[in-house]
Amino acid sequence: MQKAKNFAIIIGAVVGVVLVGGVVLATIFGKLPELLYIVLIVLALLLVAGTIYQIYSVYKLYRTIKLVQDEMKPLMGSLNETLNIVKDTAKTAGNTVSTIGTATKFTSELALGPGVRTVAGVMAAQEMGRVFLGKGRTRSRADERRKQQMEAMAAANASLDGRGE
Repeated sequence: MQKAKNFAIIIGAVVGVVLVGGVVLATIFGKLPELLYIVLIVLALLLVAGTIYQIYSVYKLYRTIKLVQDEMKPLMGSLNETLNIVKDTAKTAGNTVSTIGTATKFTSELALGPGVRTVAGVMAAQEMGRVFLGKGRTRSRADERRKQQMEAMAAANASLDGRGE
């Protein structure tokens, strides 16, 4: 990039020196009108070349747009096909979730619910029987957990003592 920039600067400086030198020489020899005609002819040729280049650029742009359009048609078809597949998959997944939800509700209402209520009633009756008949004392869950923790700690201490540590 730097080489191209340096080359452009050198070419611009050379063209500038040639133009200034040409104007100075044309003034000295009295040929300034002829130089003006030559410069106008060169500018007209450059204008024609620029116009031809712009027409060529527009043509290339047109061909590129047509190529992109031709390539986009199969891509859009593939995209539509993929979207239809995804839509069908989402619909199937929704139906599956609905079926699972219905089965879960059915199971909890008709199978698990009555069973849980029955077991809870039996356990409550058993505890009430113990309390009324005096076969046990009522304990809170916290007391039962504390007792289990103490037993676990005692067992851990016993196993540590048994290893000699």
